[in-house]
Amino acid sequence: MKKKIVALFLAAIVSASAILTGCGQQPSGESAAPSQEAEGKTEEASSGEKESASDAGAESTGERTKITALLKGTESTEQFQVFDYMLSNFCEEKGLDYEIELVNDMQDYFTKLQMYINSNTLPDIYGCPNGTLSKACLDIDAMVDVGAELKRNGYYDKMNGAIIDFLTDANDGNLYLFPQGLYCEYFMYRTDLFEQAGISEAPTTWEEFEAACEKLAAIGEIPVIVGGSDAWQLMRYLSFSPWRVTGPDFITNYQAGTDTFSDNESAKYAVNLLHDLGTKGYFEPGFASVDFTSACNLFFGGTGAIFYTGSGQIGLAEEMYDNGQLGFFPVPDTEGMDNMSTNVPIHAGFAEGFNKATYDDTMQEFFDYMCENFSEACYTQAKIFSPFNEDLPEGLPQLYYDTQPMFATAETAWTSWDDKLDSDVLTKIVDEQQKLAQDIVKPEEFISTCDSLISE
Repeated sequence: MKKKIVALFLAAIVSASAILTGCGQQPSGESAAPSQEAEGKTEEASSGEKESASDAGAESTGERTKITALLKGTESTEQFQVFDYMLSNFCEEKGLDYEIELVNDMQDYFTKLQMYINSNTLPDIYGCPNGTLSKACLDIDAMVDVGAELKRNGYYDKMNGAIIDFLTDANDGNLYLFPQGLYCEYFMYRTDLFEQAGISEAPTTWEEFEAACEKLAAIGEIPVIVGGSDAWQLMRYLSFSPWRVTGPDFITNYQAGTDTFSDNESAKYAVNLLHDLGTKGYFEPGFASVDFTSACNLFFGGTGAIFYTGSGQIGLAEEMYDNGQLGFFPVPDTEGMDNMSTNVPIHAGFAEGFNKATYDDTMQEFFDYMCENFSEACYTQAKIFSPFNEDLPEGLPQLYYDTQPMFATAETAWTSWDDKLDSDVLTKIVDEQQKLAQDIVKPEEFISTCDSLISE
């Protein structure tokens, strides 16, 4: 068995706006959920990369000699660690070779994937976000019905309900993508600072959250650390309340022009919440120029009392949590409104599609092998939650065992606004949310401006 890893640097030759619309711009793990993936672009492709991926996977003779994959990231990222482990073991057993093509830069990856779609030469396995690009793959009939395969091999009912919800196709209700893993998000807080401020319990509503911030500020501590220069960080606070109250409905209807910030009470509430947190000094000084990585370094380095993070940062939190210095709590309720039971944002990371044109008996056998061994690979290789509701193995950091009950029975997935908004509207809302949090515009002005975006 031979393996070949092609690390590719690809200059963007396709318009980013044409590719990125609806695909999200967050760090891995999400459509973007926080993670610790390395950033930067990869080196030049090896000279042997000219052969099309689909031709390499299934030979024209019909006899398969290789399995091919296109993944986003580097050899240190989670998706590669999981699939390299499984492909290595499976191909060793079957006497096959395998090749993984890696593209680290997000825009370059989307460009490469689009090129494969345009030429209908997709590899056997390919990383794909649920949105514009998955639709393009469906349009050329290049996606295996993963849901049907999971039902065939008995793993559909084992998958977390929120993960299924996250990846279900909005048009036909089928499942065409396999999750990278299960990523969950929640707030962490410093137990010593809460105690010093006289806060006996973690907040369960946003009123309690703001009251805790006021007490923390009163003892001279920074209440909340936020990576304000990364668009998704402030947007979380803008979207928490509508998500807890409406699920995906508000942002979907807003984009469709049938709902507005001014007409939706949960959306108006979120606007005022973000304005309060920013203008009352509850975020760290200079938050608008702090990125998420720097925010992680601040909080886990001992600065600030509350930080919105998640399973992607368990490695950073592990020691402090084991020492009793950190606690956690889910997204608070919006008081006075009917909140859904799911209160932990869950998403599937950068999911994978399987090329229908090359999905032969060998690939189906690999799919079954993957399902049987996916949880092991998630925990032993990538240190991420498995999307299957199976018992956690021994030896994981305690945070895995303590946070899992928050989402084990969740049925509603996180709704990322940058997966739903078109790129122009998203860019303008990101600009306005920065102004809102810095009191450059008032809530009424923000609402008026954002509502005008969908009526233009």
